[in-house]
Amino acid sequence: MVYNRQHSYLVRLGASNWNNWRNNNPNEIPILEEANLNLLDLSGLNLRGANLRGANLFGTDFIEADLTGADLREADLTAADLSQANFTGVDLREARLIRTQALATNFNQVRFTGACLEDWNIDPSTNLDGVICDYIYLKSKYVPEQKLYLLKERRPYNGNFEAGEFTKLFQKVLEPLSLVFRNGIDWQAFLTSFQELQLECSNHELSIQALENKNSGVLVIKLNVPNDANKAQIEQSFKHKYRIAIQSKEENLTDNAEQLALYRQQSADITEIVKVMASRSI
Repeated sequence: MVYNRQHSYLVRLGASNWNNWRNNNPNEIPILEEANLNLLDLSGLNLRGANLRGANLFGTDFIEADLTGADLREADLTAADLSQANFTGVDLREARLIRTQALATNFNQVRFTGACLEDWNIDPSTNLDGVICDYIYLKSKYVPEQKLYLLKERRPYNGNFEAGEFTKLFQKVLEPLSLVFRNGIDWQAFLTSFQELQLECSNHELSIQALENKNSGVLVIKLNVPNDANKAQIEQSFKHKYRIAIQSKEENLTDNAEQLALYRQQSADITEIVKVMASRSI
């Protein structure tokens, strides 16, 4: 089965148009199998029961989308953002969730067997209750000659997970909060936003744990955040402050295109970031 062209067209029209169509056609199942939906904004979409098997969802935004009962077997969710989305009962067998953001995502009763969860980002509010999983992989390597991914670091090494073992495995990584910058970073805006965030969260100690350069220019900044903190809320607050800081600087330079272009290419002195990393609070 291949994707339905009408469905592939409609899903690109945004949440309002798509959700209206779903409401008017409640018995029609979206057929998006093997569709190329990479980098699309599908946030807030009603994709309940959709067939997305083998779809290209690289970098796709699913924030607050509802995919209850959807089929995402063998789908590529690399660098996708699933934060606060409802994935209840979704079939993710043999899917790739490489560097996928899944903060406060509901994975209740999801099938994960054979999936690759390399460097995915979850937090304490990510719901892993009732996960159905025999085994997963933690690493992958693309083999261009064969046009496929070689999956490595199987867990468990032998046999299958016992009941509850999957959740226990990933509880170990539910501490740092990762901020992902895919299109470069403005260090001045980051520093301003982070200091404002520290003031806003004065009841929590926030500090930078590490800076990691990933492939394709992706930068990940890991923050130390207390276990009882609402990481999804903190991330949302930071993104809002960072976006405002960027817009403010660009608006001040709007009349000078040359300065604006130069600003977008420059970054602040990294030593300022190091100073913040050395301080657990302000």
